[in-house]
Amino acid sequence: QTPVTPAVEGRQVTLGRFEELEAYRGVAALLMVIFHAYQYSREGQGLEGYVYEGTWLHAVFSNLEVAVDWFFVLSGFLIFLPFAHAAVNREGRQSARGFLVRRAIRIVPLYYVAIILVWTLRYSGEEGEWVNLIQHLTFTQVFSREHIFWTIGPAWSLSVEVIFYLFVAGFGPLAYLVCGRQFAARTRLALLAGVISALAVTSVLYKGWAFYGARFPEENWPVYFGPLAKMDTFAIGMLLALMVVMPGTRFRLAGAVPLLLRIAAVLVLAALFALGPHSPLVELYAHTLSGAAFALVLASTVLVKDPMRRSAWARVLARPGFQWLGLISYSVYIWHEPLMLWLAGTGLFVDPAPEAFPRNALVLCAASIAAAALSYRAIERPAMNLRHLFTREGRFAKRYPE
Repeated sequence: QTPVTPAVEGRQVTLGRFEELEAYRGVAALLMVIFHAYQYSREGQGLEGYVYEGTWLHAVFSNLEVAVDWFFVLSGFLIFLPFAHAAVNREGRQSARGFLVRRAIRIVPLYYVAIILVWTLRYSGEEGEWVNLIQHLTFTQVFSREHIFWTIGPAWSLSVEVIFYLFVAGFGPLAYLVCGRQFAARTRLALLAGVISALAVTSVLYKGWAFYGARFPEENWPVYFGPLAKMDTFAIGMLLALMVVMPGTRFRLAGAVPLLLRIAAVLVLAALFALGPHSPLVELYAHTLSGAAFALVLASTVLVKDPMRRSAWARVLARPGFQWLGLISYSVYIWHEPLMLWLAGTGLFVDPAPEAFPRNALVLCAASIAAAALSYRAIERPAMNLRHLFTREGRFAKRYPE
């Protein structure tokens, strides 16, 4: 997790690490587990309706997939934050190569192990399976209408994440060069905010054109799940990063404002869940609205005026259980769908009957957390030691003097 270090009256003041961000990641991962368990309650027996169809519970559980947008907003914020700080405050210039090396060390080992293992266990010789494997290993499955959800369905979001990393690796250093020293800090910030806002607007307009203009069907997954369609959620996080690094204290929150932001976020999600099934427009921009709602929650954490005076909200999310869940959240996200399908195949732990959803969700959450804990210790944590082989600039470190 990246420490938040905004400039305050010309001085760089390190605020430290916000434990809530780790907790947000863990909670989002568990929400995705519950969502897929609910999805299975219908698809396990090929039914047309869900177990809670027509109730408020259905409105909640059927929309939990918006948690993936929370990952995108969080990535937009954390990934762009050091680049934003470097461009606006002209300190801590970032290396694109070093950034990509660190991201690869964090993402690729577990991803490759999971994809190769699941693909191998499911290989049946069907046409297209080798193409599917290549697409997943190159993070390009999101561009395939046929294979986007093969092997590990939720891995499509990793494809979008990696494309965003490549974008930031190019955009971040370019922003540093373009801003230069000839502009005042606020001018540099306004310039970046304008460019990022243009990206968000382009993404929003693109989705409107795709649905109302080109009339692409909702099942054209690359159109609505691709990087351009998701850029608005990343951009929301990037804009929040700019608010954190801006000079002065204009956007620092105090008093009851953080609580009001979280309440506003809940109201936005409630309206989204209630209106989505009845409004094609709301449904089209559901992920944008969900990302905006989470950005309010995120802002209530990273824009607090005095982070040392921690609220009850922060103290709860800083507890070891939430922190540990955030630590293993990547493994939870990667393994939960293959684990669910395997458990369903055994017929012992996951019941295809719709009314078995609560038990299935509980079993799947427990099994996913257990598998993730093992995965983190066996794959993620050892792989992260690879970072010691490289310098901050992404070059091989000289371990011994010549």
